[in-house]
Amino acid sequence: MPEIERQTYNFHVKAILFEGVFGGLMWSTGEIARKALGVDTLMLTLIVMAPAVAQGAVLFFGGWISRTGPRRLLRRAATLGRLPMALVGLLLVPSIAQWSKTEEGLKLVPWFFLVLVTIQALAMVPITSAWNGVLRGNYTDKRRGSLFGNAQRWGSLLSGITTLGAGVWLHYSSDAFPWIYIIAAVAGWFACLIFARVPLRSREKSAVDAPRIDSASALWKILKQDRRFFIYELGFVLYGTGFMALITAKPIWTVDAEFLALSWPVLLGTKGIVSLAAVLLTPYFGRTIDRIGPGWLSGGAFCGLMVYSVLLAVADSATSYIVAEIVFGISMSAVILAWNVGPISFATVEQGRAYMAVHVALVCVRGLIGHPIGGFLAESTGDPRYVFGFSMLMWMIAAGVMFSLGKGPARRTEELDSDR
Repeated sequence: MPEIERQTYNFHVKAILFEGVFGGLMWSTGEIARKALGVDTLMLTLIVMAPAVAQGAVLFFGGWISRTGPRRLLRRAATLGRLPMALVGLLLVPSIAQWSKTEEGLKLVPWFFLVLVTIQALAMVPITSAWNGVLRGNYTDKRRGSLFGNAQRWGSLLSGITTLGAGVWLHYSSDAFPWIYIIAAVAGWFACLIFARVPLRSREKSAVDAPRIDSASALWKILKQDRRFFIYELGFVLYGTGFMALITAKPIWTVDAEFLALSWPVLLGTKGIVSLAAVLLTPYFGRTIDRIGPGWLSGGAFCGLMVYSVLLAVADSATSYIVAEIVFGISMSAVILAWNVGPISFATVEQGRAYMAVHVALVCVRGLIGHPIGGFLAESTGDPRYVFGFSMLMWMIAAGVMFSLGKGPARRTEELDSDR
């Protein structure tokens, strides 16, 4: 292995440990908001929608992202975007905790929480662009998937341990949930500081003619030029619409008394099961994506999610819910790889940031569609299972789109040349 890849991998592993803690705890936001804060369906929809919609901010400061080196991006975004989540800890102050339980507090605290979640979501735009830009430049196409997969499993392991521990902690002290976000803020900050120390294969300075994804027209230009990348993103928009609808309705299904009414250890502990699946399978899927390409891997993963939607809908106990989450963990292990590695696999080294910026911006599109659909269907029907059926349909269509890309590498120069 070349020295630059070895050094990058070492820093990648160290950073992903802290990123796993951050991601695992933030992944539990919907359930915590519903169970600890008692938010209604509208506020739940807004809270789970904020991270997705915030990704559209890349259209507004994409130029800054393309001008700024990855190290500065990571440090600044982590400090300004992730550390503020620790302000949830104000609810640990006795006087503020007491006020939060008043009529006024019950109305204002969820909005305060929404603002902080949105700020950290906005920070994910430059963080994701910088993180994946470095991986695109430092890891070769031949080993990128396997190296990413091997590193990701350690993050998944920490994510699982952290969420399981958080579930047990909240079971005995549900008012301690602000500590979850203090820990998440610090861990997420450290992850970016560590990864900012990765040596670069070449200094990433924005070329004059480098495409900037700072408008919808710039985004469309790249999609129009690269037909295969357009198909890939179409598949992810379809998948994401179903996924975001489901995660909006899922806390209602798992928390509310008339449905599963799961305890804290089960709610957060099952997220640990999802992480454990990633620990075991991410290295395998990393090698698989190098062999069959992101199209086929994504298609297979979406088929797994179709099975998950059925199992979730028929779950009637903690045990059957856990079985469904195991299938979810297996499927999402592949999706995570396809989401992170797939887009940059279609790009040249010079285009890596631009392609990832397009990919991130489109998260906003599916978020604006999927989350409101999930919230509306759940609220209007009174049964989240209608949302699960909608998600299954979206994943079925998305799988067909991804399989149409065929087996093999994402980037095929001769096809790109003919498209132009």
